[in-house]
Amino acid sequence: MNHEDVWQEPSAAVEVHGVKKAFADNRVLKGIDLSIRPGEVLGLIGQNGVGKSTLAAVLAGRQQADGGEMLLFGRPWDPARVGIIEQQLDLDQEQRVVDALFRNAPDDSPVEERREAARRVLIEAGIAVDPDDRLSDLSDAEQRMVELVRLLADPRDFVLIDEVSTTFNAREVEDLRYLIRRANEAGTTIVYITHRHGEAIDLCNRIAVLRDGRVSQVVSTLTATEESLSEAVFDRVVELQPHRAHSTGRVALSVRGLQLGSDPVSFDVLSGEVLGLSGARGAGITELLASLTGEAPLEVESVRLEGTEVKIRSHRDASRLRIAVVSGGIDESAESYFARNLMMLNHGHASEDAFDAEYEETTKILFALREAETAASRLFNRPPQSVGQRRWQQLREVAAEHARLLVLIEPTQALDLEAREHFLALLDDVTARGAAVLLATSDEAELKLLSDRILVFSDHALKAEWEVGEVDVEHLRSVSRGEWPPESLPSIDAVLIAD
Repeated sequence: MNHEDVWQEPSAAVEVHGVKKAFADNRVLKGIDLSIRPGEVLGLIGQNGVGKSTLAAVLAGRQQADGGEMLLFGRPWDPARVGIIEQQLDLDQEQRVVDALFRNAPDDSPVEERREAARRVLIEAGIAVDPDDRLSDLSDAEQRMVELVRLLADPRDFVLIDEVSTTFNAREVEDLRYLIRRANEAGTTIVYITHRHGEAIDLCNRIAVLRDGRVSQVVSTLTATEESLSEAVFDRVVELQPHRAHSTGRVALSVRGLQLGSDPVSFDVLSGEVLGLSGARGAGITELLASLTGEAPLEVESVRLEGTEVKIRSHRDASRLRIAVVSGGIDESAESYFARNLMMLNHGHASEDAFDAEYEETTKILFALREAETAASRLFNRPPQSVGQRRWQQLREVAAEHARLLVLIEPTQALDLEAREHFLALLDDVTARGAAVLLATSDEAELKLLSDRILVFSDHALKAEWEVGEVDVEHLRSVSRGEWPPESLPSIDAVLIAD
């Protein structure tokens, strides 16, 4: 018998030897060596811009390596057997969910059969989305969950998951854990890229550390700690310290009678205070923020900013009043917010038409710059900035804009641990000069870390006001899962707002 005809199950699902990738003079991958076991979930961590997404693009067949060897289950690399779920969702928003789930699958099954298969996997994953829903009708988190359901709907032998959980709350992280476990049971090998070291320990079998273009070490999650991983990535233990209180006791923003639901909502934000907002998806936080930033104004009895009654009916009103919005998102809305922030100090007396025209032009320029950066990276063979690098630049820009009210929406999405540490210092500077801050984040630990007080929403109603010292992260996770009141609520010395 010819021994070449006898194929045995290899000990490694993925073998990578000496893989290199350079963009002009920038050597991003300098010789990647990695072995991944069949059915393993391997975490991949490293600083912003170190090359994690570049490695993912090479493994997925999106970019060509400059050198090295890659084997998939002992055979030559076959990108058709590889799937990737990316942090930057570039999806046709007019697509239906069923079409998005099966967009890379062979198009030979009846439409109704696909719709039923989509419905089945969505139900199994606990995702409350209809197969015929348009992607444009879904939130960012819901779109990311739909992408993850592709693990079951369109399974591949090897899948790369690139920082998809940055806007997930406790309930969605549980759904993510379930989908990864189910994919594993079906034989899928996974690389899970994340900046959240605790999440990597929780979800993965081993963790690879990418540094200076190489895999510096691979550790077992049985022995790894968040401190040891921080040391491996940054050469020091990065410990995020709670936000320093700078509240002056003076009311900066006063909202009375906001028609969020059947019961009007009223609250204050103090000068120098970070007021956190907690609630499950659909609790009303998105609508509240959209109203206060002029995106979608709601009926309200009164809004006072530093004692003066104001009207927030449009983007222009928010910019004129120096209400800045920083979104850690990686979609077009983040660039739109940035455009408004850049105009904040210079257009207080511009007419509505003039503001709208310049806002549109500024937004187009920002989009064009982003597209030009991407095109230049292809033309000149160099990597564009990572999402985290780009967002950090915008955070610094806003700090210089001297906002009176700063609205933060998932502000540290795509930032590594060291960049988050810098962000906390920036936030302390902003509040120390007296700015008021509204914070909405799906990361419950971050919500507690950054907030002075927390308002809790459920069913479009304000349910509680908590001092940050009176609540722990598990209470916030219960709220994110839609549990109201949390089972352990009696143990909190909280100020409940009567229904």
